[in-house]
Amino acid sequence: MDKKRGHSHSNSFVRQAAILAVAGIFARLLGFAYRLPLTDLIGDAGNYVYGVGYTVYGFLLVMSSAGLPGAIAKLVSERRAAGRAHAAHRLFKVALILSATIGLILSIIVFIFAEEITGIIFGMPGAALALQMLTPTVFIVAIMAVIRGYFQGMSSTIPTAASQLIEQIFNAIFSVILAHTLWNFAMERGYAEVYFGAAGGTLGSTVGAVAGFMVIAAIYFLLRRDIIQQVRRAARNAARREDTSYEKTGTLVKTILTTSTTMIIGTAIFSIVNLIDLWLVRSRMAVAGFGAEQINELFGQVLGKFNPITNLPAAISASLAIAIIPAIAAANALSKTREVHEKINTALRVGMLLTIPIAFGLATLGPQIVALLFPAHPEGGSLFLVGFPSIIFLTASQIATGVLQALSRAAIPILAAMVGALVKIAATFFLVAHPSINIYGVVIGTTLCYLVTATINCAILFKHTQTKPDFSGILLKPLFASAAMSLGAFTFYHSAFILTARPGVSTAIAVLAGMFLYAIFMLLIKGFKDSDILLLPGGEKLLAFLKSRGFI
Repeated sequence: MDKKRGHSHSNSFVRQAAILAVAGIFARLLGFAYRLPLTDLIGDAGNYVYGVGYTVYGFLLVMSSAGLPGAIAKLVSERRAAGRAHAAHRLFKVALILSATIGLILSIIVFIFAEEITGIIFGMPGAALALQMLTPTVFIVAIMAVIRGYFQGMSSTIPTAASQLIEQIFNAIFSVILAHTLWNFAMERGYAEVYFGAAGGTLGSTVGAVAGFMVIAAIYFLLRRDIIQQVRRAARNAARREDTSYEKTGTLVKTILTTSTTMIIGTAIFSIVNLIDLWLVRSRMAVAGFGAEQINELFGQVLGKFNPITNLPAAISASLAIAIIPAIAAANALSKTREVHEKINTALRVGMLLTIPIAFGLATLGPQIVALLFPAHPEGGSLFLVGFPSIIFLTASQIATGVLQALSRAAIPILAAMVGALVKIAATFFLVAHPSINIYGVVIGTTLCYLVTATINCAILFKHTQTKPDFSGILLKPLFASAAMSLGAFTFYHSAFILTARPGVSTAIAVLAGMFLYAIFMLLIKGFKDSDILLLPGGEKLLAFLKSRGFI
């Protein structure tokens, strides 16, 4: 019975993670989709302007709300596991007020001083408008993050998934519409089109955030009656148990800030490094002999192509990290050590199972994929030949970070992030200034950064929890299948190109063939487990078929 229950808990966790991962990937695909026409409009130099605004915005988002979903999910999950749903709901209400206050203050400050931030610090005063269009989003997302965290703490990821999807649908539609509208507005009046076009793109993100908030707020109010009934029932049970424990508002504020801050710091370190990159790369590439226009275009390739594309698989690891926090926190609160070990291996295995082949695929077909996606500006695909391992290391680091945070060991990811950040800054400083390396130094530094953080996080995680890692399932099998897949995809591309002489068609054929080959190779080496197949549509029938053929 215990074994079955453990599998049930594991499947439930993976299912919740799968919901978030699918929604996260689809949301990021939508978010990436609008970058294609946007890049055609504003080019790589415009992507740099857009990237300046978004990098500053990303830092604000980290400081106001990045740690809140995980922190609230952890705190709510712990209280509900102890039968204190009423305490969890009170914590939720306090967190809403606290987060809204912080988000509002930050939004106002940055809106007022946007030109000073983008001009004095980053030498791009024209990016101020793009940043100002994003400032309301900081306030909106801060509130939305708390509601998402509350639902995740109740092991419900559907509200988060739904709000993410709606947010990105509106973002994708309105970013393109508003970018074209403001571009034409600027062109008619003799203003700099690239600045207004980038500002239109960022304004679309604000529209998307409003839509996402309306969805998750509506879901909460639809479910509020059931939630309140659970809260009252838990309060009555606590009274019968003579449980008089009561957390004062000040205590809750301190708990929320302490928990979220420890989760934020690690992410904030990377966000600060991204800000440093905006300043450091320009100065070091100037040392290497590049002019301002060249720098804008080359760095725009990183900000507008490499980062968005590598962020797509990062949605998988981010979803696993978010889903694992309440799952691990609840299991740890009930001293279920075996379940904790199982969930750690499951999260890492599923993360690597999905992201390693994507990384290898980008390494094999990076230039072709970029040329297919950005036909008007096909440059920058070679960045993936250098930076593809960063996807794998980031996955391991994010998942390990989620587990450590759930186990109240958030200081470890902070330490790992600090060491990784120092490595990245040093690598960027020395490599970017080398004329033959130039912009490749940025992605090399990113790869080294995530390698260091992943190594520290995973090593300490396994030692602290005494978990025996499933190296075969986590690394060896996905690596072997991905390497074989890459060879096959490479062969398919060149064969298709010889036959069709059309690079776009050849790339599409190679990508589809690679996906099929990876699945075949994983089946041949028995790299999938029952729970992986059951997550697929018609999973039970497919699992029975594969077992009958000896593939599982």
